[in-house]
Amino acid sequence: MEIRGKWAIVTGGASGIGRVTALQLARQGAARVTLVDVDRVGLAQTAALVGAAAEAVTLDLADVTAAAAWFASVGAERAPDILHNNAGVVSGAAMFPTMPLDRIGWIVDVNLTSLIAATQVMAQRMRDAGGGVIVNTVSTVALGTGFRDAMYATTKAGVMMFTRCCASLKDEWNVRVAGVLPGLTDTPILHTTGGDRAADWMAPVLANNERCTPDDIAAAVIDLIADDTLPGGDWVAVRREGGVVTRQWGHDAR
Repeated sequence: MEIRGKWAIVTGGASGIGRVTALQLARQGAARVTLVDVDRVGLAQTAALVGAAAEAVTLDLADVTAAAAWFASVGAERAPDILHNNAGVVSGAAMFPTMPLDRIGWIVDVNLTSLIAATQVMAQRMRDAGGGVIVNTVSTVALGTGFRDAMYATTKAGVMMFTRCCASLKDEWNVRVAGVLPGLTDTPILHTTGGDRAADWMAPVLANNERCTPDDIAAAVIDLIADDTLPGGDWVAVRREGGVVTRQWGHDAR
């Protein structure tokens, strides 16, 4: 899809991958970039960086009913062309199986349920408007055998499967759903694994893996949006190895 002149919505736009993706969309000529996050301060900072194309919407995606209602209202008159479902959270200091039940519901709702709800609403709006592109932020943990944060890994595996299950929407509705799978990436989420700092169990992960930058991931998101030759449900995993950004494509693995 040609990004110039288009309207994009980016969830999790207050920092990290969402912030840089919003900046890249604006630099590619997007006419309107709607930033969605629960963090008002971060949203304002991102909007200031993006400039005139930006609009900030404070929304708690853990409230799935409210989130679905907002997506329905925002697309009532005109559908966005691009949706980047990027918002995501980790369990924090108390992980499964000792974490409270409401905390389990919270991470599932933010990482998975709200993403499904947003995709359901926006895909229908995009279909009626002639088409669009939806990019879901997954994680390379969805390709592995496990991860210490069980709920984070489980929700990201769910996003991966959901993305693949949406493959037929490209041919049926002209709505192409894709996934970007960041490897270890230097974003604020790393510091919340232990509550307000990196958890002790993250030490070997940080020591044994090179960190991508948010720009590395945002570049892949832009490429996923721009290339309409990609199959529906396709994905790309982005890692850094030996100082070099590498990409593993889903269509090569099929």
